[in-house]
Amino acid sequence: MEIKALVLGVLDVNCYLVSTEKAAVVIDPGFRSVEALDFLKNAKDKERLILLTHGHFDHIGYADELASLTDTKIAIGEFDAPALSENTVNLSALFGAPLKPFCADIILADGQMLNVGDIEFKVIHTPGHTVGGVCYLCGDTLFSGDTLFAGSIGRTDFPGGSFEALKTSIKKLYTSNDDITLLSGHGGSSTILNEKRHNPFVRG
Repeated sequence: MEIKALVLGVLDVNCYLVSTEKAAVVIDPGFRSVEALDFLKNAKDKERLILLTHGHFDHIGYADELASLTDTKIAIGEFDAPALSENTVNLSALFGAPLKPFCADIILADGQMLNVGDIEFKVIHTPGHTVGGVCYLCGDTLFSGDTLFAGSIGRTDFPGGSFEALKTSIKKLYTSNDDITLLSGHGGSSTILNEKRHNPFVRG
């Protein structure tokens, strides 16, 4: 499995391109990206999917257009699905750039195993940054969205945010294997063990 990180937009959002011989997955295409577009267009012989970790505009902004241009389905956690069509919830109205409402094709539940070609993702509901944020565990890699960062955590001052809920979610992530690589929605990579030991907001 190959993973490539793209840093997109003025908010430096991490968009991940995940590929194998049989699968091509784009995680959190928040801003227009020719590379993400070409990645899916060039993978017509593979099973493809656009995965969203949560419903904030900087992570979903290009998803609908990308899906339309490449005939690829969109998946998101069940409790953040409404954010795709509610600009006060996805914060695009607050930041003065309202998105065209759209819907996901696949609604995911906590604990669900999602197979895309030969890639398997475990869906982990991690509320706190948003009410329905999810992380995706794929082998020894955790795509954590804006739940947990290297040395930091997601903001909880937006609508639907809760520090207590986020702390509980992160504690749940800390029960994962210590060697799991953490790939978050912003910033650099880390490991579960490193965050358990050194994260100043939530320690294991």
